[in-house]
Amino acid sequence: MSWKTILVPHDFSSSANHAAAIARDEAKVHGGALVLLHAIELPYQLDADALVTDEDGALRPLREIAMRKADVHLSDLAERLGKDGVKATAVVCIGSPVDEIERVVAEHKVDLIVMGTHGRTGIRHLVAGSVTERVIRTSKVPVLAIRSPE
Repeated sequence: MSWKTILVPHDFSSSANHAAAIARDEAKVHGGALVLLHAIELPYQLDADALVTDEDGALRPLREIAMRKADVHLSDLAERLGKDGVKATAVVCIGSPVDEIERVVAEHKVDLIVMGTHGRTGIRHLVAGSVTERVIRTSKVPVLAIRSPE
């Protein structure tokens, strides 16, 4: 099987960084490219256009601040992956991570999803749920779930 487009959902955790490193290695082997995705899920009580204070003390829409910060992080990662010889595209959006992963899979014709898992169990898993678990159950493409070595 040849994986030309690999999606790496990223939540800026160490397990997501580990998954990105494995995806980078797979992309090198298969001559593929990476799509890095960060989906910002805002609390339902907040509207994306709610005004909040940024670092400079100015009032800005929450959407703008969240998107800008995530884009800086993902663009930096994409640049580092590029220096490692792998083309990486950063995608930042607002929405449910599972829904946005499905959308990006279709939009970018993704062949494989490589994502980290935090390995929560018991009550922590029950309360926090698992995006990885939901993606595995619903994905139309293979999913490689990577647990962080920590």
